[in-house]
Amino acid sequence: MIELELDSLEQLSNSFDPAPFHEKELNPDAEEYIYNAVDEFPLKKPLEIMIHLPPNEVSTEIEVNLTRAIRNHFSYKNLLTEIELRRILYKGRTNFLIALIFLFLCLLTIRLLSNFEESLMKSLFSEGLLIMGWVAMWEPINTLLYGWWPIVHKRNIYQKIIDMDISIRTVSQAEKNTFYYRFTPKKEL
Repeated sequence: MIELELDSLEQLSNSFDPAPFHEKELNPDAEEYIYNAVDEFPLKKPLEIMIHLPPNEVSTEIEVNLTRAIRNHFSYKNLLTEIELRRILYKGRTNFLIALIFLFLCLLTIRLLSNFEESLMKSLFSEGLLIMGWVAMWEPINTLLYGWWPIVHKRNIYQKIIDMDISIRTVSQAEKNTFYYRFTPKKEL
């Protein structure tokens, strides 16, 4: 269970976002806390978000709006991650094609140089072209093989948060002192 202890509902939202509460951006600290807490567990492990609020802050409408706000926020983050994934894969494919053409031109130039007499300059130039061609392939191959995995992981975390149960619990002042690990947002000035 991921627990957030709040003194006020407004601590959960980004105070600079003028949108209505259920469409507001979450406080960056709250977002980071939820994301990191979910990331600590295997994706298949069921988790729940429990928000502790003072009794005067809780109502059925608040619970519905709060659940919608959290899901909307992480749905938007998930959408941004999908866009980032598509952009990186497109960039990787485009860069791979460019690097492949460059490697082909390097190898073609080396083949044309093979018609000339053997010399130190010819060998140096041929080896340099070969190295440059393969180095040009490094970044696109790295992107296509490994670069997209962190983004997929982030997308999976966001999706898990969207699918999690969210509940609100009222908490008295006496109970507040019993939490050992909790998120308490910084008060804004």
